[in-house]
Amino acid sequence: MQVAGRARPLSFDGAGEREPLLCSAATGWSGVPFELHQTVPSENAVPVTPPPGQHQLRVIVEGSFEVVMRAGGRYIRRRSSPGAMSLHSGTGPTTVRVMGSAKAVVVHLPEAWLRRLTLEGALPQLGIHGLASSDVTACALAQAMCTEVERGAPTGALFAESLSTALLTYALERVPLAAGQMQVRGALSASQRHRLRRHIDERLMGDLRVSELAAVCGLGLRHFSTLFRRAFGVSPHRYVLQRRLQRGADLLAHSGCDIAEIALNSGFSSQSHFSTAFKRAYGVTPRQFAMDARTTVTMPDRNRRPNEP
Repeated sequence: MQVAGRARPLSFDGAGEREPLLCSAATGWSGVPFELHQTVPSENAVPVTPPPGQHQLRVIVEGSFEVVMRAGGRYIRRRSSPGAMSLHSGTGPTTVRVMGSAKAVVVHLPEAWLRRLTLEGALPQLGIHGLASSDVTACALAQAMCTEVERGAPTGALFAESLSTALLTYALERVPLAAGQMQVRGALSASQRHRLRRHIDERLMGDLRVSELAAVCGLGLRHFSTLFRRAFGVSPHRYVLQRRLQRGADLLAHSGCDIAEIALNSGFSSQSHFSTAFKRAYGVTPRQFAMDARTTVTMPDRNRRPNEP
């Protein structure tokens, strides 16, 4: 992964020579760049902030550890467990001792993503800022990112961008120095909602991106995601998934195409991905749904809104 012009792992504790357990850059992941690191007991003195001008968000997802840091002439002891979040930038303390072992997601916050969140220039060089000692939501979002990358990021750009935006917005809303600039006001107009529905339906077969949908409304990524949820009641990713499943159900009931072809025509990357999502939403497999459609004169369920996966 390229960080500040150098090819090296994002480091959890300054020990950049250790390879990460997981690296988003190794897949087709199109969300915010991140890595999964394993902390190990250490007595080495190393810096714990990224290179100058950079920001990192770190979320503990498994295990726990205690770290002793030296800042100026005093020592700071901090314990972290799953869900603990911290924002790192600027000149911070030096780690002198690490006890215990944990897995941590280290998220790089490049300028391009800060611009997407309309936060460029808003985050100060603050050293280390603890956001939470244990946060279930942050842990779940970080774990979901890891799971998607472990699978090779098959769900697509929309899911990757949605997950990234959710985690970053959630974390940065809890930084006192940035929270005031994270508030989103307003609503999507009727015209914007109409353009979005038409744009999504016309491009269901493509790999839609949140940034693409935001551009349809002339909004930044974070503002768009918040206003979209207010307007439609679900995230952009969830809405698009529902529309794809609805198209798949209609094709299963009327087209006579094979399931693999229907999956592709509905915007899914594979038949297996479509089948898993379809059964979760409708309670039956696509094949069973199609068989029922052929043997039933009226199909009251085929046009129903799928359950949220």
